[in-house]
Amino acid sequence: MCLPFHCLSLQKGTYSTFLQSLQFINRRLVVLAEILIQNLNVVFVGTTVSETSDELGFYYLGPNNRFWDLLEFARITPTALVSSSERKVLLNAKKDGVLNDIYKQLFFEKKETALLKHGIGLTDLNRRRVVSNDDDPAARPTSDDIQKFIRKVEKYRPKILAFATNMEIFESAFKPNYPSVNQQRGKQDFLIGDSEVWLLGSTSGRVKDTDALEQVFEDLADRLKGLKI
Repeated sequence: MCLPFHCLSLQKGTYSTFLQSLQFINRRLVVLAEILIQNLNVVFVGTTVSETSDELGFYYLGPNNRFWDLLEFARITPTALVSSSERKVLLNAKKDGVLNDIYKQLFFEKKETALLKHGIGLTDLNRRRVVSNDDDPAARPTSDDIQKFIRKVEKYRPKILAFATNMEIFESAFKPNYPSVNQQRGKQDFLIGDSEVWLLGSTSGRVKDTDALEQVFEDLADRLKGLKI
């Protein structure tokens, strides 16, 4: 099977040569790499990496997760940067046993380039564990996770932090450092470093508040447009 996003010969000689020329691919993606550079317009922050995303090699690929569609809906991106057809290709490749690390790395790089072009980064609060979903107790970030996250934000200085997380987890994680934090969607009244903080809520397909999600993503899109004026 040849994946549409990057067809590669799997003959032994060609495959070995390709791996040698891209040495960084040799590391296994146990936990997805963050997409972060200095001064991005917005960094979307999840709770932790899901098992599905870790297995498929990119963010927000869980069953029926609406993240990529919501970015397109709100015109934060002109199209869904990860389409439903691409997600299906990845799932079928995994099912057929041909979704190896080299394919995942190539897909990751393609999407990373597209996101950075739009000034978008991705990370998670809990970078230690891969879990099935946010309901898993292991998904909850520790105080040490939060301190590391704050230092990271102060280093990379994104204009906006947008949390696509469980709202209760968001509030409990930041309450010790930012007492005014709450579970209301939209812009919070505190900064992390110099970065605005927005709470979007989980984009998981298990969460049914579609109207509220669409509205807060549209509000965020309006704010991002204001940053570019």
